[in-house]
Amino acid sequence: MFANYAAIVKNLRGVVLFDLGEEGSWDTVKWLVNRFKYCNLGITPIIHSRYKDKLEKYMGGKPFRLLTHPLQELELFTGEFSNSLGVDPELGELLAFSSMYISPAMVIGKRYENDLSKLSVENIKTCRELSLNDWKLHMRIADYTVLDMYEYSIKTALRAIEKCSSSELGKVLDERLELIRKDVKRYWRIACNGGDGRVFLYYVDNLKLYVEKQSIRSLRGRSNVAPALAIIPVISIPTKMK
Repeated sequence: MFANYAAIVKNLRGVVLFDLGEEGSWDTVKWLVNRFKYCNLGITPIIHSRYKDKLEKYMGGKPFRLLTHPLQELELFTGEFSNSLGVDPELGELLAFSSMYISPAMVIGKRYENDLSKLSVENIKTCRELSLNDWKLHMRIADYTVLDMYEYSIKTALRAIEKCSSSELGKVLDERLELIRKDVKRYWRIACNGGDGRVFLYYVDNLKLYVEKQSIRSLRGRSNVAPALAIIPVISIPTKMK
């Protein structure tokens, strides 16, 4: 498990979720394939199992990689985390794997839009059509977002786990939200000034999501699950991209 993780993580640029029952979603999958010819994108076990035949020619780094859990403890926790959210399991799995693999999540279409809106703590909206250069630049910025916040995300998750108190958890979550609000400024080139527009990116705090459904005490002594509890940028990509 860990050998697969070590071989993939450095060249991964995102973890992708889609529903091929949504019209135009396959067009966007192929658009991503063309955009990431020299880097890899992750596919989670549920999505790979669901669309194995359709994805086969693009697996093995062309550009998709089937992701695996680095540790058995993380495999058990991913199921626990996903079940606690009350959303489709593939969405919970996406958030956990994006955290473990230090990569932005990429969600195609509107299928998961309502759930992401409820799960997120902040978002970036854009009021214009993005050019190809806009997409390339801001996907790269999203990669920096998760990478730059990752060490801090894991340290604060560990702090909450080790202290295992409601007061410490409150401090940690407030600090993480403040970090997110500072990070929003990275996206000034495409962000709307007002509240209207299409969401380009959601910020999801996996630690906050988990402790909202489960007591912080349920993490006592489980420091190995901290890699699944980072802050995740989730890029929303429309269908029918070409």
